[in-house]
Amino acid sequence: MTSVARVTRVAHALPVTDPGSPTPAPAEVAPSTTPPSALIRTFPSVNPSADDVPQPSTTSGTAPDPGGSGAPAAEPRRPRAKAGARERRRQETRERIVDAAAELFAERGFDAVSVMEIARRAGVVEKTVFNHFPVKEGLVFDADPPMRAALLDAVRRRPAGESVSAAAGSFVVSVVGLLGSPEAADGVARMAKVIRGSRTLLVREREILGEITDALAALIADETDARSGQLEPWLAAHAVLGLYASLLELARDRVLAGVTGEPLAAELRRRGQRGLSLLQFGLAGYAKRR
Repeated sequence: MTSVARVTRVAHALPVTDPGSPTPAPAEVAPSTTPPSALIRTFPSVNPSADDVPQPSTTSGTAPDPGGSGAPAAEPRRPRAKAGARERRRQETRERIVDAAAELFAERGFDAVSVMEIARRAGVVEKTVFNHFPVKEGLVFDADPPMRAALLDAVRRRPAGESVSAAAGSFVVSVVGLLGSPEAADGVARMAKVIRGSRTLLVREREILGEITDALAALIADETDARSGQLEPWLAAHAVLGLYASLLELARDRVLAGVTGEPLAAELRRRGQRGLSLLQFGLAGYAKRR
């Protein structure tokens, strides 16, 4: 059975965008080898260990002497490898905790599961769970979701002449469109049930959306030198995140109703493009009273 934790990352994280998307996701945060279904979960990523950091190389196999004495530099310390192994064990423990929590949440709901039960199923003590996740909601939502950094980067990297709403809106549409993939369907459905079944998670999700909105508004305000209290940055940011939240809820509704694959992907693209048009061209002609 596919773990809920492995297939719920698109909510507030970073899936790979379509190749033809006008605002491609940054390659460094969306590795092409990772399937969309594995990019939906939202827990914080562990900092890379020292073993993962590229080290300078030389033709002689030794680092140059910065003092110019000609003597070879000292060999790297052995404890670095131990630190790397320790970090890998830490990550493995973290993954076990997330998997155990996801299984229990799917079985009985977020609010009915205790941290002690999660620890017992993961084979660790309760303190270990809290060392990795200081709050229980962290097992479902990342405190600083990759979605925020990716969205802001899409805005910063937009070409000259492209508006914030076009760049951010296109990114949002491409993100949510991946929820229509068959690989994501099972996890999206399970996570929708978990989130919607818990008032605590619903509140936290709204907080996350608010935090991303604030970050986008701050970026727009900084870029446009907006005066304090100026409404335009906040209106633009709320519109973009409103589109995101609406498409996310639509995807959850459809998946829970059994609609997946290309029919869902096509509907999300169609609704997303409609919403994107409203963002770019305004609401003046929408819902006029007759």
